[in-house]
Amino acid sequence: MRRNTQRLLQLVNQLMDFRKIDVGKMAVRATEGDLVGFVREIMDVFEKTARRRGITFRFSAAEPVIFLWFDGEILDKVFFNLLSNAFKYTPDGGQIVVSITRESAANAVRVSVEDTGRGIAQAEQAHILEWFYQGSQPTANSSGLGLALAEGLTRLHQGTLSFSSQLGQGSTFDVRLPLAKPAAFAEAETRPARPGSAAPEPEPAPEPEAALAHPAPAPPEPPARPEATALIIEDNDEVREFLVQKLQPYFQVSTAADGAAGLRLASDTIPDVIVCDVGLPELSGLDVAAALKGDWRTSHIPLVLLTAQGAPEQQVAGVQAGADLYLTKPFNPTFLLESLRTLLRNRDQQREHFRRQLAGAPPTAVPPRVDQQFLADLAAIIEGRLDQPSLSVDDIAHSLGVSRTQLYRKVKALLGTGVTEYIQTVRLTKARQLLLQEGSAVADVAYQTGFSSPSYFSTAFKGKYQVSPSEFKALHTHLRG
Repeated sequence: MRRNTQRLLQLVNQLMDFRKIDVGKMAVRATEGDLVGFVREIMDVFEKTARRRGITFRFSAAEPVIFLWFDGEILDKVFFNLLSNAFKYTPDGGQIVVSITRESAANAVRVSVEDTGRGIAQAEQAHILEWFYQGSQPTANSSGLGLALAEGLTRLHQGTLSFSSQLGQGSTFDVRLPLAKPAAFAEAETRPARPGSAAPEPEPAPEPEAALAHPAPAPPEPPARPEATALIIEDNDEVREFLVQKLQPYFQVSTAADGAAGLRLASDTIPDVIVCDVGLPELSGLDVAAALKGDWRTSHIPLVLLTAQGAPEQQVAGVQAGADLYLTKPFNPTFLLESLRTLLRNRDQQREHFRRQLAGAPPTAVPPRVDQQFLADLAAIIEGRLDQPSLSVDDIAHSLGVSRTQLYRKVKALLGTGVTEYIQTVRLTKARQLLLQEGSAVADVAYQTGFSSPSYFSTAFKGKYQVSPSEFKALHTHLRG
């Protein structure tokens, strides 16, 4: 019922977008941003599915950074739909390549999504971008809306969507966007050009559906968020299957039958919660707990230990190992679900603490030392290269010795934001401090904090603080006087 209700809501939202485009009521609200980073973060959503299905998922950008004016909310729907469609029709073991190229002759940038799927028959190609067209071989859960919506949104954005396809060999969809700011954007209200603005960033990687926009925000009830992920580490097949059955309506569940496999899966996928048995072979649940809490990649994950041993000293050992909750078998599954919801809510409060700390507000709680150290290391890496406009998520992940997906999920879990957005926040926070110094010039501050131009800096600064850098500087100079 929940899946069908959510799908119905997605279809209604798409129909509403279609109607807005049709009557000219959908406005483009653009700001200048890095299209390369924007597309790359949308791709992160699909990486888990690519790994699970053995799909080679590659990204190729001719330049590390390409700035242009765009509406993140609109392009988020366009690229998410194209990627969803590619995953829908690409078989397991296939390949999907996303590439970004500047076309200087046309003063445009091209974003291509190429797959090795089943392709489109020649007779159907003339109709594939029409509303509600599903072809001669319609696929389950396909509404015939997504590609048409993507094409309409691209046109609304003063761009074009085209494709080439060969039956049995795959398809390539090309989105071309103007590099110059279109005149229609001149009076547009600005908003940050960030992925996930059309809906909360779904992570990690929900199962894409063909031609659908981002999944609608999940309701706060029942016990956990349907997009949340859970890892079950349990060696008993029957208990493991029982836990999967109870958690699957509320979580995307993955499982491991021993501690070593559980640790590998935890560090690779960064789940939202972990339920682990204590009596595991070779590597015990207590060892798993200690390893999870000692690794900055997984230290923030709420951990529930399950055991048949209910002695007080054993419960103390579980808590000392870092468990957030220690349940004795047999346990009430409803209590387990309610406990997981509470742990997730506590993590949300911890995330709010980090946000307040980043903004300079008084702290609300004392976070775990490992997470504090991670954020300190992350901030140090960014601040050490703050004057470099080309600083990317890949650069930071390489410095920390992790994959960009692991970095993205850790930052998302702690701060509720993407890595690119966090970099921008650090830049603007530092810029605010520099502007307060006597004798500082706005242009100098822009380049010192890694903005490619003073105009882009002014746009980003005003978007965050509601005043331009010069107005902010003048106001505080007057207050000091």
